[in-house]
Amino acid sequence: MKEIVKEIGYNLGIKIGISNILDYSYLSEFMINREKNNYNCEFEEQNINKRLNAKNLFPQCKSIIAIGLPYGSGYKIPSLPYKGLLSVSSYGEDYHRKVNFTLNKLAKKLEKYRDFEHIACVDTTFLIDKEICKTAGIGNYGKNSLLINNLKGSFINLGYLLTNIEIETDSIERVDVCGQCKICVRTCPNGAIFPQGGINSKKCISYLTQTKNYIPIEYRENMGRQIYGCDVCQLVCPKNKDVLNKETNSDYSKLAVDLEELLSISNKEFSKRYGSLAGSWRGRNVWKRNALISIGNLRMKSLFQEVKDELSNSSEMIKIYAAWSLLKLDKNLAVDILYNKLKYENENVKSEYLKLMELGL
Repeated sequence: MKEIVKEIGYNLGIKIGISNILDYSYLSEFMINREKNNYNCEFEEQNINKRLNAKNLFPQCKSIIAIGLPYGSGYKIPSLPYKGLLSVSSYGEDYHRKVNFTLNKLAKKLEKYRDFEHIACVDTTFLIDKEICKTAGIGNYGKNSLLINNLKGSFINLGYLLTNIEIETDSIERVDVCGQCKICVRTCPNGAIFPQGGINSKKCISYLTQTKNYIPIEYRENMGRQIYGCDVCQLVCPKNKDVLNKETNSDYSKLAVDLEELLSISNKEFSKRYGSLAGSWRGRNVWKRNALISIGNLRMKSLFQEVKDELSNSSEMIKIYAAWSLLKLDKNLAVDILYNKLKYENENVKSEYLKLMELGL
């Protein structure tokens, strides 16, 4: 079965690996310490023990077939001024669909050789996806906590099949892929990557563009013009040099989005325009909030009135980031406007307006 699996993977043109490690309790202490230090995030399953065994999701599991689909070949940041930016992971069709399609195609081909049960997983289950794919030999951890493959770097979408068949595995070489290199540590905008490796997700720009929780004021400027995700640590990584230097026909300018449009777009229009992208799952309002932050960071004074109008938005979240953005665009005008708004706002919004003005942004 191992040879059959590898041959199918080769014919499909994908990186493939097999693991029979199902128990990840060796990560228990690491996961607990991570939670204690508040380095985890709300997108993760909060029950740590639930995450530490593949059988908690698929009791019949005996082996796992993991895959890595490359992306980002030849990527260059679109040089379009005054546009918001999506991570390259959002380019083209939603990678969840692509990876899931490939996993099911792989399963169908395997079913020609024997019947088996399986569950296809693409980073939406409670299991620890990167650890599963690492134990299958897809890659090793870089300091930025991403899996780095020797040939494809870290620009790989991960997925795996939990199966009820026993498949022989190869011995996996564990290597330190980073060595003394700390380029990603030095260039991470909010200093989210630890020098020894690992990440404080609460400071990571990619996380900040996705969370609905309050974004600390000191983290906002470093978000730049990011609307969804962040590629900085991957773009500077020497292991991605070959991938990024490849010639491509991909039009990455599509990752630059109109900030003014994001302020006025309806849910229906948002779904129509962006619904097929991986980053769209977070919804219009989160993108709109990030657009307000981007407008402030880019000092797009031509949108002062549009940003001001958002102070009347029914969403508290939109109001407080509109206030921050307005102060970035024209501090003196914004202060007068916010003072006049204070008497109409609830205590949460009023407190935020006062804090922003006291900080003298």
